[in-house]
Amino acid sequence: MPAIHRYQFIGEGRFNPETLGQFDEAITNAIADEECQVLLLAGEGKNFSQGLDLDYLMASDDKEFTELCMRVLARVLDAPFPVVSVVTGHAFGLGAMIVLASDYSVMREDRGFFCLPEVDLNMTLTVRMNELVCSKLSPLAIRAALLTGERLTASRALDLEVVDATGSMDDLEEMGLELAAPMMGKNRRSLAGLKRGFNQPIIELIESDEPDEPISAPAFS
Repeated sequence: MPAIHRYQFIGEGRFNPETLGQFDEAITNAIADEECQVLLLAGEGKNFSQGLDLDYLMASDDKEFTELCMRVLARVLDAPFPVVSVVTGHAFGLGAMIVLASDYSVMREDRGFFCLPEVDLNMTLTVRMNELVCSKLSPLAIRAALLTGERLTASRALDLEVVDATGSMDDLEEMGLELAAPMMGKNRRSLAGLKRGFNQPIIELIESDEPDEPISAPAFS
């Protein structure tokens, strides 16, 4: 049996410094285990991850937090093993971006939505988030998910190639492992280098010193 690491987002799966640190530590532990062949990410209850902890963001003046989140996602993008999002429920905002950063994703067919809600929150993406979304989604999926804020069901997300497969809750992990099997057991250094090359534009942007500011709308006359 391959060495499998699992990480579960607790509750609504919202990210603040504590929960982001726990996710980052799980990635570190998986990388440190040379026998690890796959990292499975899953949620709890009706959620996969609801994204950023808005209560924390509103109460703090931490303007660099979203940048720190993206730096953790960069570790998913070039991990030396396949990362699989087992989308057990709602994946909103940063939670949806975790799905996009993963090598494979399987989504529960009877519950949960994939959603990038910024347009309905009167927000834009930050520079780094925008690069990730635009590098991982097709123009059709960008129009549906990003520009309209549509809450994608599992079947809709599959049609738009946002996720790789859908299935019942009980079958998701097995389906994810089957999808990841061809990538499992490869030379870690080679796989990490190839993944980094494939994702080089977004990883280099994340690792750069460029401020991760929201993209500004054009001036209107």
